[in-house]
Amino acid sequence: MSGVITKAIQMLDLLLPQGTEKEMSVTEISRELDMPVQSVHRILGSLVEHGFVSQNAKTKKYKLGLSIMKYGFLMWDSLMLRTVARPFMEELSHKTKETVYLATRENAEGVYIDSVDSPQILKISEPIGLKLPLYIGASNRVILAYLPRKAQEALLDGADWERAPSLKPLTRSYIEYEISLIHERGYAMTDGEATEGTTGIGAPIFSYENTVIGSLNVAGPTLRFTEETIERNSQLVKKYAERISNELGYRYRLNRS
Repeated sequence: MSGVITKAIQMLDLLLPQGTEKEMSVTEISRELDMPVQSVHRILGSLVEHGFVSQNAKTKKYKLGLSIMKYGFLMWDSLMLRTVARPFMEELSHKTKETVYLATRENAEGVYIDSVDSPQILKISEPIGLKLPLYIGASNRVILAYLPRKAQEALLDGADWERAPSLKPLTRSYIEYEISLIHERGYAMTDGEATEGTTGIGAPIFSYENTVIGSLNVAGPTLRFTEETIERNSQLVKKYAERISNELGYRYRLNRS
C-alpha cells in the first residue's frame, strides 16, 4: 500500500504547474516515472475519483484537480487564522485577564490551535491540539452552530450521546436548543462540560468566503465568571472575533440568524 501511495504522490508532483497549468497523458506520465501504463492508469483513476486529478475531456490528458486546491486553501486559511488572530488574542487576554483560545474545525471535532495564558495565578491551561466533538464546549459548539444545516445534522446524527466525553450529560434536543440560543446572542457559553469548574465563552470567526473557519474563546475558573463578568467578556469575545473575521475578509454581521 505504501508503494502505491508513493507512486500517487509522484504523479501529483509531476503534474504540479510550473508557471502555467500542466497536462500530461498516461503515456507521458508512464515514461517520466518509469512505471507501467496499466499502473499509471489505475492510480490516476483513483486520484480522479477523489478529485485530486481531473481529465481534459478533449485532450484526454490529466491535470491537478480541485481537491488539491481545497486542501491548499484550508492549510492557508489555518496559517492565516493563527497569524491574524494572535495580536487580537493577546489584547483580549489582557482585557479579560483570562486564558484565550483559538479553535478550528477538523472533521467532526474542534481543535485548539493557539492560546494565550491568563496572567492570573489561578487559570485554565488546556494543551494545544486538544480535540473534542463539535457539540462539546463553547469553542466547538459555536463552530457547529454556524455550519450549514446539512453538516450540522450529519454531525449530530453520528454523535454517540451515551459515550460523549462530556462531564455533563448531553442530548440531541439540548444541543439543538443551544444552537438556536447561540444564533440569538452571537456566542456560546458552557460551564464545566469539558473541564470541571471551568466556564468558556466562544464566538465564531468567519473567512472571506463567509463561512465559519474557527472560534475565539475566553475560559477561566467558574468562580470568576459572575453575571457582570459574563456580560462583559461575552461582548469582548464577540468584538474581537468580529475584528479577526474582518481581517480575514468577512464583511457581514456575525450574529445573523
